Amino acid sequence: MKKIYFAGKFNKHKDNTLSLENRLKEDYRSKLLGSSKLLTYHQENLIIDNKFIYIGPFYCEQASSGNYTSTDCQDVLMAEYEAIKKADQIIIVFDNSFSVGSIVELNWAINHQKEITILYQEEESSYTIKSEYWFAILDAINRATNIKVIPYHKNENIAKLVSKHIEKNL
Repeated sequence: MKKIYFAGKFNKHKDNTLSLENRLKEDYRSKLLGSSKLLTYHQENLIIDNKFIYIGPFYCEQASSGNYTSTDCQDVLMAEYEAIKKADQIIIVFDNSFSVGSIVELNWAINHQKEITILYQEEESSYTIKSEYWFAILDAINRATNIKVIPYHKNENIAKLVSKHIEKNL
């Protein structure tokens, strides 16, 4: 069973009075996992629909000490780096909320010669790759050995697009 890492900025509801679980309900990963609770804290061997193993990221990663953290930068960095090293496939979603972390994760995946899929939200642009991420996407196309790039439109359901892609490629 493939281990998949799903990069992209966390889509959190802005209302801080809600629990973290409720704030993450609209994130595409929560929808793929079937529950925002599963996205909240790191878990090992999270098998989804007997199709793949979700290995990250989680909003609260697990530090080497065993504690959960979303505030210790070094612990989060190392947890996500290790997850990408273990992954068979990396799926990256670039939407309209810019994410430096996703660009770094993309580069880690390229450096580790991972199977990579980039989904990017098309926007108005004079560039041939119609995304503010065009530079990172083109660099990945030029350097990665196993990459797919899929544009999508703003109103499309990302979780459904990712799910269809997984179904076709597992």
